[in-house]
Amino acid sequence: MTETKDAPRKREEIRVVDRRGFTPEGERRLPDLPGDDAVPPLPPQSRAAEDRAKDRRPGPGPQAPASREDQVASAYFKNLILNLAATAAANLGEIANPASGRTEVNLDGARQVIDLLQALHLKTKGNLTAEETRLLDDVLYDLQAEFVSRQKQASKTS
Repeated sequence: MTETKDAPRKREEIRVVDRRGFTPEGERRLPDLPGDDAVPPLPPQSRAAEDRAKDRRPGPGPQAPASREDQVASAYFKNLILNLAATAAANLGEIANPASGRTEVNLDGARQVIDLLQALHLKTKGNLTAEETRLLDDVLYDLQAEFVSRQKQASKTS
């Protein structure tokens, strides 16, 4: 007999993730938190905003989410902000239109999305974690600056 057959094998840990939407009792199951690899790609200005947010120290504000439900809600809120930022970036001509493959500037559409983000900022003030507040502030700042720049370009050409 050889030593390799007799040597105990190293056991690998197996992780099972239940991805069903409902429990055996029929109640809705909370989804697992998205992993780092599940984050959708960010538009260019949002990447810069997120990098700036990571560089700053946490300021005063609500503590990090405590329960799993709060963590899930926080992840969904961040994804909402990033999706709206991507929509505004597409309207500002930063991202190509997936249907046509061309970059198109739609200042009215960008203004609507920026106004929506400002309304979210106003209505959620005091209810967000420091990280969520920084993300929303930075995304709004970047989009507003780009909007003003595009608006000046449009007024020069007309």
